[in-house]
Amino acid sequence: MIMKYFIAWFGMMVLAVLNGALRDFAYQPHLGELAGHQISTVILLLLLFAGYFRFLTRRWPIESGRQAWAIGTMWFLMTEAFEFGMILMTSAHPWDKIFESYSLFEGQVWLFVPLWVLIGPYVFYRLGRKDS
Repeated sequence: MIMKYFIAWFGMMVLAVLNGALRDFAYQPHLGELAGHQISTVILLLLLFAGYFRFLTRRWPIESGRQAWAIGTMWFLMTEAFEFGMILMTSAHPWDKIFESYSLFEGQVWLFVPLWVLIGPYVFYRLGRKDS
């Protein structure tokens, strides 16, 4: 089961890339970078990832809260490793870029992405239990 969810993480990356492309071409040029990122993050979390998590947990039901937290932790670590790796490889000032993307006081909302990836499997595990 965990291996299926490991592979499913790559589907989240596809959704994130498509969401980023939509942001870059559709509304960010009209709204600005910060508003574009904020709207994009909301779309990613509430529509794309939530829908994907629901699909996954219906297809491959999570068997326990412990398993849900294991999946969320795995996804969180994979997401952070990917993010840090990309920033470290592509930025002249990587630590500044990392801290900037987590600054809620600056209007950045990226912090909610890894948090949702961490807790999302448990949320949908619990919701799935209520449906039955």
